[in-house]
Amino acid sequence: MKNPRKRTTVATPAGGDGLHVFDHHQQQTYALNTTSAFVLQHCNGQTTPEQLMELLRQSVNVSAAQAEQLTWRALDELGQANLLEAEVARPRPLSSNVTRRQMLTTFATAGAALAVVPMVALVSTQAKAEALPTNTNGEPMTYFLKVREFIEGLIEIPATPIPPHFPNPPHNRTTDSKYLAGIANIYMPGANRRSVGRCSASFLCYKNNHRFYTDISNYLSVDNGLIVSWFTPTTLINLEVDTIINNGMVTECIVVAATKIGPNPFYGETFNLAVSSDGQQIQFAFTTPS
Repeated sequence: MKNPRKRTTVATPAGGDGLHVFDHHQQQTYALNTTSAFVLQHCNGQTTPEQLMELLRQSVNVSAAQAEQLTWRALDELGQANLLEAEVARPRPLSSNVTRRQMLTTFATAGAALAVVPMVALVSTQAKAEALPTNTNGEPMTYFLKVREFIEGLIEIPATPIPPHFPNPPHNRTTDSKYLAGIANIYMPGANRRSVGRCSASFLCYKNNHRFYTDISNYLSVDNGLIVSWFTPTTLINLEVDTIINNGMVTECIVVAATKIGPNPFYGETFNLAVSSDGQQIQFAFTTPS
């Protein structure tokens, strides 16, 4: 097939916003991020891959090369989920072989949002039930990431200390700095081989004459539609990766689910979140506020 075409059995549920689709043939529901939903929306059999790239480039404000990578990644994931009528032939096979880590490195270095990297995730009734904030016994519902996987996926973005120039007051000067960003799969206890979502975080680390500081922006996205983000300012004893991850990410906070993945039981709900670490895993435990 020359141009990509969405299966006629794929539909958006009533009241959805295009990020939550149901395939009547497979009897499966899929959650798509904004990029994947945009590409699927334009897979009408009339739009060429090259036209898709240009439309996506204008939509998310990326370069032509980045738009090409994003488009083929989205078409790959949509094809693997059987949401397209047939596989789309590629003029340059190399374009489809760019790994997710390579894409993250390219996009983060260029200052582009990591959230634009395509994602197509299966959503099932079982997965939704498994991911509720508390289970049937009232215990906190917990997800975790593997620290080693997260470290292997980290990239470092060039950063320089703030020089002691006017008009910066003395306390704003820094003597060392580091900027890291990463993404990793998350799992549920007892099922550490089946990913149920992703966690991403960026770490702005810096040092002045007194101590080290790290500002962490955290983002958790579960396949069932639960999406939360939170900010963690902290002080550390050094700028080593293990310290940044195992100590810096540990926190207790209140988070609000902010998601637009169709009709969603989590939308606008408030949860207590406790993030802890045992050195091997970072754990995220959700409970409903009493």
